[in-house]
Amino acid sequence: MTSIRQILRNARRFGQISENGMKVANRSVRYASTQARQKIVEDENGKKIFPSPYGEFTPTEMLTHEFIWKNIEIHADKIALECAVTGRKYTYSEARDATNYIARSLINMGLRKGDVVALITPNYPEAILGAIGILEADLIATTVNPTYTSNEIKRQLQAADAKAVITVVEIARVVLEATRDTLASGAPFVVIEDGSGPIPEGSVPFKDLITRGKTLPPITRYQSSPEDVAILPFSSGTTGMPKGVMLTHNNLVANMQMVDYTCENKLWQSTTADFQEVIPVILPFFHIFGFNGLVLPRLACGTKLITIPKFVPELFIGVLTKHRVTGLFIVPPILLFFNVCTFLKKQNFESMHHFITGAAPLSSTDVENFYRKHQLNNDQLKICQGFGMTETSPVVSLDVSGTKPGSIGRNIAGCELRLVDPVTKEDITDQGQTGEIWVRGPHVMKGYLNNESATREMIVENGWLRTGDIAYYNEEFYFFVTDRLKELIKVKGFQVAPAELEAVLRTHPDIQEAAVIGLPDERCGEVPKAFVVAKKDSKVSEEDVKEFVKDKVSEYKQLQGGVTFVNNIPKNASGKILRAKLKSDYVK
Repeated sequence: MTSIRQILRNARRFGQISENGMKVANRSVRYASTQARQKIVEDENGKKIFPSPYGEFTPTEMLTHEFIWKNIEIHADKIALECAVTGRKYTYSEARDATNYIARSLINMGLRKGDVVALITPNYPEAILGAIGILEADLIATTVNPTYTSNEIKRQLQAADAKAVITVVEIARVVLEATRDTLASGAPFVVIEDGSGPIPEGSVPFKDLITRGKTLPPITRYQSSPEDVAILPFSSGTTGMPKGVMLTHNNLVANMQMVDYTCENKLWQSTTADFQEVIPVILPFFHIFGFNGLVLPRLACGTKLITIPKFVPELFIGVLTKHRVTGLFIVPPILLFFNVCTFLKKQNFESMHHFITGAAPLSSTDVENFYRKHQLNNDQLKICQGFGMTETSPVVSLDVSGTKPGSIGRNIAGCELRLVDPVTKEDITDQGQTGEIWVRGPHVMKGYLNNESATREMIVENGWLRTGDIAYYNEEFYFFVTDRLKELIKVKGFQVAPAELEAVLRTHPDIQEAAVIGLPDERCGEVPKAFVVAKKDSKVSEEDVKEFVKDKVSEYKQLQGGVTFVNNIPKNASGKILRAKLKSDYVK
């Protein structure tokens, strides 16, 4: 049992309680005026900067797991995690102990500081416990899309130099295939029991990490520092193949604090003896929006999280019907689902006070359609759109008012923005004029793993990160994204790199050259479309090409936009594919 003295000592450590017991602001956090400062400032180099209207911000330097559990005594007996499928539940006290036991077991398996553990699993409570346990063991987590093919998983395992894997029974065989010639012989292969069958022979049951960990020596101190890399998600950046994004403990904790300060008293309520926020985790945990936009910050605030392994309409509707859900983190296709689903009624949403949506643009029309269909308004339920990237941990901006449909809001506390003309590289300051969003702040990644050239292209002059997204601002300093400079295709919020699909297409024996673009799609946002130059005398058909790609990539990367055969692929003098010309010539 933790003593009152220990609780006070922990609270003082994190700057929550003064020596005389009074609650105070964290001494390591510096806040300027909380009034919206709608202005543009000029730095010593003449750059025109949009400071955050929520004030300056210096985050606390902490390890991620310490931040998550910092206030656990307040809600130790509340439910932290509940599985929508298996019904398994963990209180905050149980979850805290479990992550510590998992960390002990991982260390006992021979893993050492800085080793990478691949987490390849749908949304289960154990996936979340495993991720935090990895961090607590001074290791690095690389999150992998569980719908990946064996070859896609293998590429990420190799790129990250993974030393161990945590996965689930349902996909264990696919993951095992990916680990052949990738993981060292005897490397830990841990499997979460999901009810779909027995775990493969020779693998370690996830529950053993917890039961064995109880008997192992306690962790007396952490070797990691806040500047060390904590997680290694993969992103294509503004172009090219997926790259490992090095996010430090400081990056993750800073972004959680920046968002919480921005949203203070505007979106979420504190957990008390009589109240707890209840949020389903439908966003995939492997994606940074689900990982550090939803799961970790809400755990740090005492929320009850209901994990949903995959989007199955009946399961999702069941969760919304069974539980008194207070808020949702979603992507635009889920809002579209709400707009057409006949099984969801107004009462399913009456306990909710917010939706947070991101990963892809949300139109004002879709928001209006939702309110009209369910007879709700902004005063009852806010729909707040945000903007971010894997490289920014992820949140850059957020509309906390929910009154600006179609807007990505304003830059969060401690985050500076610029709008830069992509041609002249001059700063843009006029309302309504578009430019590329550049970002600077403590949430910007350390860099790309083993790829200094890509890092230099992404992070330029004094720490400014180029997002590749084009936007403008209005008279209230709300930003609106209008286009993308980057070539990435966004399918239901997931990144699809044209270069990756083009590399696959070029392996077809009847294809000489290929180019891929994104086509607008009402349901998915965008879908990939291929332009193919067939080899001479080839009889290859569109269906042949689509089937060839289908066998090699995840479902969302498949060529739903079709295949068009062309005589040549337009390129510039340096050989770069002119995707804009393909669109203008062939897409009406």
